[in-house]
Amino acid sequence: MRLIVYSATDPAGRNIASHLSKMIGLAPSKEIRGDGRPIEFLEYASSLVEMSVEGEGIEWALLLSRHKSASGKKCLTVHTPGNLSGSADLGGRPRSVSISNPVLQSALLRALKASRDELSLDIQVTVEATHHGPTELRYPVTFIEIGSDESAWLDGALGEAVARAVVKVVFSDPSTPKGRSAVGVGGGHYSEKFTDAILSGVYDVGHIVPKYALSEVPDISPIAMCVGRTLGGCQSLVVDWKGVPSAYKALIKDLSGSTGIELVRV
Repeated sequence: MRLIVYSATDPAGRNIASHLSKMIGLAPSKEIRGDGRPIEFLEYASSLVEMSVEGEGIEWALLLSRHKSASGKKCLTVHTPGNLSGSADLGGRPRSVSISNPVLQSALLRALKASRDELSLDIQVTVEATHHGPTELRYPVTFIEIGSDESAWLDGALGEAVARAVVKVVFSDPSTPKGRSAVGVGGGHYSEKFTDAILSGVYDVGHIVPKYALSEVPDISPIAMCVGRTLGGCQSLVVDWKGVPSAYKALIKDLSGSTGIELVRV
C-alpha cells in the first residue's frame, strides 16, 4: 500500500489534491480505508511535518505540500525529510532523518520537469536538501511541493503540473530504478548539480546533506546516517567537491573506502 497525503491546512496541498482527485477519479479520505487498494489518498488534519500515520503494509508515502522561502521565488521541488543537526524546529527529532526513497524522488523530479515543459511554465524545478520532519515513520517519505508564497500555492497551473507528475510516476511503476541510488553531499540548499545528476538519469538521489549541515556537526555522522536510511541501500556518494568543507574531504574518502560506496565528485 502506498500513501498520497496532503494537509487540510495547506493551500498548496489542497490545490494539488484537487487536480489529482479529478485526474484519478478518487476523492481523498480522512483515514486509511484498508480495503486492499494499492493507493490510499488521504487528507491529514494538521501539519505534515508532524504526520504520524501508521498502518500495516505501508510501502511509502508521498506528501503534497507547500514550500516557503524568504525569496518568494516560484518553484516546484522534491525532497526527503530529516533533521541533520541538533534542532527540530519543524517536526521530527533532532539528528534524525526519515527513510529516503531515491527512486521515487528522482522519478518525480523528472516528471515535474516534463509537466512544466508540457504546460510551458516559466518556473524552476529543483531538488532540495534534506530538512524538517517527519523523521520517525517506519516507511520512506518524500515531499513534492509548490513554492514559495501564497500566490504560487494557489496557482491552478502549478497545482496541475504537480498532479500530472504524480499521476505519471505513482500510477505507472515508480519502483524501477533509472540510475544508481545515491546520497548527495555538499553545496547549498537548492543544488543545481544534484538536480542535473537526477535529470540526467545517471543517479537516483534521495537524501542530500548540504554544506551548512556539515558545518554544524563536526563529524561524518550526518552523511553516514543518511546512507543508512536509504531505501534499497546507497550505491554512490555524489559530492559537490567544491561545496564541502575541507575538513570533511578525507572523512568522505574514508567512508567511501570503508563501505565500498562509489565516490563521485561533481
